[in-house]
Amino acid sequence: MKSLDLIRRAFFWPGTLLTKKLGIDPESEFGLLRSLFNSLVWTVVALGILFLFVF
Repeated sequence: MKSLDLIRRAFFWPGTLLTKKLGIDPESEFGLLRSLFNSLVWTVVALGILFLFVF
């Protein structure tokens, strides 16, 4: 269980960091902004990796 919690926190880290920097409690808005930021960050990371291997 400890490893799953570590993976979960690593996955949510970008969104949590950005919402805290904006002065918003990550839990107060039901995670909507945090999930938006996570989607944007992980999409950019995945596309960067994809382009490295394809091109």
